[in-house]
Amino acid sequence: MLEGGLVGAALGVAAGLLFAGTSGKKLRGDINKRSAEFYAQLAPKLKKVKKLGEAEYKNLAKNALGTYAKARKLSANEEKAILAEAHKSWKHLKKHLGGAKKR
Repeated sequence: MLEGGLVGAALGVAAGLLFAGTSGKKLRGDINKRSAEFYAQLAPKLKKVKKLGEAEYKNLAKNALGTYAKARKLSANEEKAILAEAHKSWKHLKKHLGGAKKR
């Protein structure tokens, strides 16, 4: 069920970026790909957490993105865009995290 939530979040990121006022299709495509890869890396970490509130999720996403961004040699702008989308996905993800704490 969590994978479905992450896939939904990745698709939401993709749809949001398609309609965003960013500069160029290449940037949107790169961010879409990177976001999907990042969510795939984040999913196992989220599965291990029994209860997760918004603050914990954002902290986990930020830490995981730091590792991901360094490994993928992302620019600061790419990292910022992916983190912003990850933060936006909290409302969607908490529906799929049965034990999520309200915050």
